[in-house]
Amino acid sequence: MQLFGIDISEFQGDFDFYKAKEEGIKFAMLRAGYTDRDNGISKSIDSRFEENYRHAKENGIPIGAYWYSRATNYERGKEEAIFMYEYCLKGKRFEYPIAIDVEDNIYQRKAGKKELTEAIKGFMEYLEDKGYYVIIYASDYWFRRYIETNELDKYDKWVASWNNTRPTYPKNGMWQFSGGKGKPIADVECDRDYAYKNYPQIMLDKGLNGFMHYDEYYPKTSYQGNSFIDGLKSINVDSSFTKRTLIAHANNIDDYRGTSKQNTYLLDLLKIGKLKKDS
Repeated sequence: MQLFGIDISEFQGDFDFYKAKEEGIKFAMLRAGYTDRDNGISKSIDSRFEENYRHAKENGIPIGAYWYSRATNYERGKEEAIFMYEYCLKGKRFEYPIAIDVEDNIYQRKAGKKELTEAIKGFMEYLEDKGYYVIIYASDYWFRRYIETNELDKYDKWVASWNNTRPTYPKNGMWQFSGGKGKPIADVECDRDYAYKNYPQIMLDKGLNGFMHYDEYYPKTSYQGNSFIDGLKSINVDSSFTKRTLIAHANNIDDYRGTSKQNTYLLDLLKIGKLKKDS
């Protein structure tokens, strides 16, 4: 799959998401904020972030967010993530990943591969622990020259490479193929991207980026007998061994064999309306 999207910030001004959607945009990555260049520590929210978030949602455009980083060690990377979470992410839902944008020539370029990689880890690990799907943005040159990319294999990459073909290194889930060049989007010049994964489905399936999983339960049965099979039949649920195995797994029984003890446990849950559905 290949989906066409954009990434924008306050530099695009009052962006017309309705028109962008009409022009074929399938997603947008929004700059949430940035670390200031003056000292490499102070942090600011993008002045259009809240408005961009609201307008994208109003027009049904799936979104992710990114932070322009200047972190040069683990703690500063974590501090950026904490700020982003507290002031930009919390209470919102994002169908696309949360990215750290690594391209700073003032501090990061001079930091050294090891230190910059640790900064990225600090950012990523904090947000992962908070339930976010995180991704690393950098140019293909930066991934080769300034980052220990092999230390970050577990994370998706959003690679900037303004060529005609998708970069092969590093392996990527998103490609920024234009840096504001080419035909404007909604009458504005902006970066253009392709996504190669069904990120919205990933967020829903895994309960990430604000899309929390909620357990679903079978309806409470009025059945008073001792047979789990008959209890399932009483609520018109398939009672085959295969189905019971799936139900058992959803209720923390990984070695279901249909024993009396296992079935009694599952039936007791069904009788009080606490038997989790398997799907």
